[in-house]
Amino acid sequence: MQAEQKIVAQLVKKFAFLQERIFVQRQKRIFTLPLVKEEFEQVLPYLHAELGFAKASLVVGTDDGDDLGFIYILSNREGIILALKEKTPKSDPRIKTVTDLFPALALHERELVNLFGAVVEGLPGDSSFPLPDGWPEGSYPMRKDWNPQYFDQETMTYNPPSQEVEKEGGNE
Repeated sequence: MQAEQKIVAQLVKKFAFLQERIFVQRQKRIFTLPLVKEEFEQVLPYLHAELGFAKASLVVGTDDGDDLGFIYILSNREGIILALKEKTPKSDPRIKTVTDLFPALALHERELVNLFGAVVEGLPGDSSFPLPDGWPEGSYPMRKDWNPQYFDQETMTYNPPSQEVEKEGGNE
């Protein structure tokens, strides 16, 4: 695990904020704790240009309560996989596209937009992928607060009860 430890040491030396936030999980696996947008935007280009993490496999979105999380799975020529995590508040879920470095992630980022409600600045194109045409705007099925019970497939509408109705019903 010397190669993994060397990568971690280089990253911590370059970015002090990674101290205690990046770990070798096991051989060929490195993970970070969630980084805020500004931190993520510093680390990602360095990983790509200086440390050889030139391949990106996927992006996984998560609903973490008040935040949305994004896990970018990167790898280098030695087969070391690095899970670089970014978080952003749900109230303003803006991140920048990484398609300039990793063009293959365009569809993955489109999923973040349509399934989680992320705003991916600079993402080329505009489609409802992977959702069907006519999907209701502002309805994000991978968020924890989305309930399939309120989705009408025939009319393609999402009709949750208003919060006032839910509060009234909870008081009975």
